[in-house]
Amino acid sequence: MSIIVRDLVKRYGDKTIIDGISFEIAQGELVSLLGPSGCGKTTTLRCIAGLETPEAGFIAIDDMVVFDSQAGIAVEPYHRDIGMVFQSYAIWPHLTVFENVAFPLRIRRRPNTEVETRVTKALAMVGLSAFRDRSSQQLSGGQQQRVAVARAIVHAPAVLLFDEPLSNLDAKLRDQTRAEIRKLQRELNVATVYVTHDQAEALSLSDRILVMRDGVIRQQGTPEAVYGTPLDAFVADVVGPANFLPVTVVGAASGGVEATLAGGEHVLAAFGPTTPGPANAMIRPDRLVLGAVPGANQLHGRIRQRLYLGGHFEYLVAVGSASLRVLSSAMAAEGDSVTLSFTAADCIILATDTQETSSWA
Repeated sequence: MSIIVRDLVKRYGDKTIIDGISFEIAQGELVSLLGPSGCGKTTTLRCIAGLETPEAGFIAIDDMVVFDSQAGIAVEPYHRDIGMVFQSYAIWPHLTVFENVAFPLRIRRRPNTEVETRVTKALAMVGLSAFRDRSSQQLSGGQQQRVAVARAIVHAPAVLLFDEPLSNLDAKLRDQTRAEIRKLQRELNVATVYVTHDQAEALSLSDRILVMRDGVIRQQGTPEAVYGTPLDAFVADVVGPANFLPVTVVGAASGGVEATLAGGEHVLAAFGPTTPGPANAMIRPDRLVLGAVPGANQLHGRIRQRLYLGGHFEYLVAVGSASLRVLSSAMAAEGDSVTLSFTAADCIILATDTQETSSWA
């Protein structure tokens, strides 16, 4: 493993920011730490980098122990074999693009010939060869972000750490740069930790996602697993837009779990706790079909709002006391009565107490 974190604890005063988390990241794997502000994801990254000192735990990078509270080991950041891209990019305004990228090599006192070779290669990898002699103050935000990435990879680190590197870019540039980062990471084949609160970034970039809340890891897995089978309502909402319908679980049924709505409609879900009682049915907005589909779950409601988003519409549909978001290319008007259809495979029953762990059907 290129990164090992065990039983990590970090406190600020009497407030615990990281509460005993453990995970491992293999060489070539990109793992995203996803969660809301204050969940501990950036603090975790800074502990790996050596910018924060934990109260307890163990961290190893590329078989080198860099922190061990029991053994009294705390390696300084500049002795850890890492490359880090900060949210603010941290580009030096008085240096050229070349010298910004060369900085990690300069402080390591590498020969000028090696500096030239490595910087030239790094700039080529991020598409900035033509900007090597330009002042960093003459760069766009996207170009500065590329300089930061080139500086992080120029000394061939064992691991890469990204702290929300795309948050300062506009939407179109963010999408483009996201794809470039993933392509570059695969070429370098290094273990990578990517901190973000953006669902699309985590889903599109990651081999695995660690969903964090209040300093603990609530769920981890592939993007498909975390998005498709969240363990609770918090995880479901963090990894993507989600609708929650109050239901009453009837029990196990052929093909999954049977539940009823307050209005009497029956819902069949593929997954969820089978113990009878109140719960929530979770359906993604893109899995709801505007119109009746034979053999599928069907709900009846009225369109409260319609938003045009270019390739499709976003509808807000009132179903009983709940309001459901629906993404569809079908045409309907505000005030129309509609039928919403979805399959059992697209519905998950979640316990009303999101802290609860349940047995699943």
